[in-house]
Amino acid sequence: MTLHLPPVIPMDAPLLVAYSGGADSALLLTLAKAYGDEHNVPVYAAHLHHGIRGEEADRDLAFCRQTAAAMGIDLFEKHVDVPALSRQTGQSIETAARDARYAFFEELMQAHHLPILLTAHHADDQLETLLFRLLRGSGSKGMGGIPQVRPFGGGWLIRPLLPYTKAEILCECRDRGVTFVTDSTNLSPSHTRNRLRHSVIPLLEELTEHGTPQHAAARLSYAAREDEDCLSALAKANLETALSADGHGLSVTALQGSHPAITKRMIAMLYGTVTAEADPHDGSGTLTAAHLESLLALAEKSVPESALSLPRGTEARIRDGFLYIRPSQVFDPLSLPPTDIDKGDTPWGDGVTVSIETSPIPLSPMSGDDVFASAVFPASLPLPLVARTREAGDEIFSHGMHKKLKKLLCDKNIPPHLRDRIPLLCLPDGTPLWYPSVAFRDGYPAPTEEACLRITVRIKKNSTF
Repeated sequence: MTLHLPPVIPMDAPLLVAYSGGADSALLLTLAKAYGDEHNVPVYAAHLHHGIRGEEADRDLAFCRQTAAAMGIDLFEKHVDVPALSRQTGQSIETAARDARYAFFEELMQAHHLPILLTAHHADDQLETLLFRLLRGSGSKGMGGIPQVRPFGGGWLIRPLLPYTKAEILCECRDRGVTFVTDSTNLSPSHTRNRLRHSVIPLLEELTEHGTPQHAAARLSYAAREDEDCLSALAKANLETALSADGHGLSVTALQGSHPAITKRMIAMLYGTVTAEADPHDGSGTLTAAHLESLLALAEKSVPESALSLPRGTEARIRDGFLYIRPSQVFDPLSLPPTDIDKGDTPWGDGVTVSIETSPIPLSPMSGDDVFASAVFPASLPLPLVARTREAGDEIFSHGMHKKLKKLLCDKNIPPHLRDRIPLLCLPDGTPLWYPSVAFRDGYPAPTEEACLRITVRIKKNSTF
């Protein structure tokens, strides 16, 4: 067994090995040392003391110090109180430990200009990961498993042992005389991964042949990664043509015209750019399959101003023909400046027009496909009227009572997304006169035998309503 690095890696690049002292990392360090001697490449090791296993962890650190020194390899070490970190962040011990390790490795790479990090993940780790993600219902991205090479810390993270099983690694350690320590927590049945490792995988090996489940997992992850790369490339191409001018929205028309597999990836990519989210381990992020299904439904229905809360303090909202994802506080209720409404047609908001006609004889309310509401008032109605968005506490004096506009809107089942888009028409002094299709102010009856004013609110066809 020898160390092979991808062709994109310069042969003279120094190597940083994540070294826990266990069999996998001990073999990896041995292979890296041989590679470094052959190619005259500096090799370094990094060990993080997690503050979890007491004297056993101290033993591991002492072992790593001794072994690295004997091999002539510089060892970087750091102590982190992972239990305290777990309490502070609310993460599990395992997640907090993993994040602390990768943060330490990245810190070393940047501080010492080390472009290559080697970790000792192997084929059994890949199988455990796929089984774990299968139980979570992961899609093709998650079933792509652990990548053998990926960008990290301004350089590259490489897993040279990923093609090999744990049994093959232990056999190689025995043949080479590689010494190592054993982490007792790897034997604990309280961790899901350990139960998969010690109960499920041996059963799978019995049902097939030794090593077959690991190799099958490798083939599955490779195929899933290929599929994911293809679908993501298509989604990225579609994304570039569907973005809003500010880069925070996607055209609803473009989303509705794409296959759901592409649409979901476009939405996930948009979410990633807005939140600057890039999970350092598997790229899955915080959007779940349930989030993506809900976002897909939001885009399919395309109800203006309909919204969905998302992780990391963000919100998705349909507005002006786009699905926007932005920090929640950005989406304030629509507020348009008050607008004077006189005779003729006056635009108000997105696709809304308010028309006032005069007539020497009574008229009937206007009808038509683009008419939202129409009403007839006395010719003596003072002009200009003022159109504005509703405000908290608005009331209309109707049927001899002051009535809360908010309650009237609920009673009339006016959809929430319309309530801030339809103008409240007020008298010149600001007194509410008419909220179209909801309520009129008393004292302005429709004339039956004399001149009148007809006010019509139209919503343009194919607008975002």
